[in-house]
Amino acid sequence: MLTPLTRKMSWKIGCAMSKSTISTFELFRMFPDQESARVYFEARRWPDGATCPACGEAKRIGVRKGGFYRCNACLLDFTIRTGTIFERSKVPLHKWLYAMYLLVTARKGISSVQLHAQIGVTQKTAWFMLQRLREACGNDPTGRHRGN
Repeated sequence: MLTPLTRKMSWKIGCAMSKSTISTFELFRMFPDQESARVYFEARRWPDGATCPACGEAKRIGVRKGGFYRCNACLLDFTIRTGTIFERSKVPLHKWLYAMYLLVTARKGISSVQLHAQIGVTQKTAWFMLQRLREACGNDPTGRHRGN
């Protein structure tokens, strides 16, 4: 499923900056709130509909309020955050998207102090987000998450 972001922007976490990168203004316009980011992430993760992260069931999924789903096979309640870098984070999804954008478009990377100023979270939260994003990219400089 092509979304405006995937048509205009061909980046993934960890990829080099593309020449088709959209502007920050366009990103803010496309994802003004948590709900628009949630819908985008759901379309990217589950193009054919929600799938249970525990048992893999796709047919017996019930939709609940606020982006929650329930697997009627194993009775697990889950969201788009379950089993991802967003799990157990209270940071709104649109701020995660902004952080991803800033991380992949910065030529020399971005510090937690810069991220904190740009997206309006505490420096500690910005550090946490960058750690999770780097882990997902596979460029954790400490090597702790490589399975060595």
